[in-house]
Amino acid sequence: MTPLDQLRPIEVTPSASEKVAERLLSLIASGNIAPGDKLPSENQLSKALHVSRPVVREALRGLTMMGVVETRQGGGSYVTDLKPNRLMAPLSFVLSLQDYSLDSLFTARTVIDGGLAAEAARSATPAQLERFAELVEVAYRTVADPVAFRLADVEFHELVGTASDNAFLDRVSRSLYSLAIDQRRKASETPGVLDQSAKDHDAIVRAIGARDPEAAEAAMVAHVEHIRKTTLDVLAGADPVPFRIR
Repeated sequence: MTPLDQLRPIEVTPSASEKVAERLLSLIASGNIAPGDKLPSENQLSKALHVSRPVVREALRGLTMMGVVETRQGGGSYVTDLKPNRLMAPLSFVLSLQDYSLDSLFTARTVIDGGLAAEAARSATPAQLERFAELVEVAYRTVADPVAFRLADVEFHELVGTASDNAFLDRVSRSLYSLAIDQRRKASETPGVLDQSAKDHDAIVRAIGARDPEAAEAAMVAHVEHIRKTTLDVLAGADPVPFRIR
């Protein structure tokens, strides 16, 4: 039985394109259409579902925006590789358009990043542990150079996500990290802030290296709390709620 045989006509309504998208998503989720597969043509889909080609076209456009479908050179629509980084991209965009309080952001980071650190303690490879140690050394060397420190900080937090072996949460964490970056940049230029961050990174890495999930999570939670406090401190006198990322 082909994917077309499993499609049934749907009622044409203002949300018909959404229903077409849902039908295709169900076929992909069930494995009947696999990553990399070419989808039936617009004409074939419209006939199978008893909808117009513009309705099918709109559904495919929506799936393309979601990162589920792509158009390749030579024509035709294909299912993408469905990797988390691709599928989570719309979330990053949505988050960037919304207003949030700094407290809500750091609460989210506490939950997500703390969990990732715990998983990293369970899953980090020897090569990743070696790189963690190198990044701690870089952190201590660059406490007087905020720009260099921030570059290493990005890699450090990305490595925690990668080492967790949870691509979905890793992507969420990266999206949260990108928010309020301007406010954190100002905080990083405050004397003593980066010294504390370097110590925090050291504590996190020691716990991960010791394969102690609880200690790794606690160290990361303490780190995020330090970031939250110093960020709010540097914004004292100004109303930090809400903020908008541009």
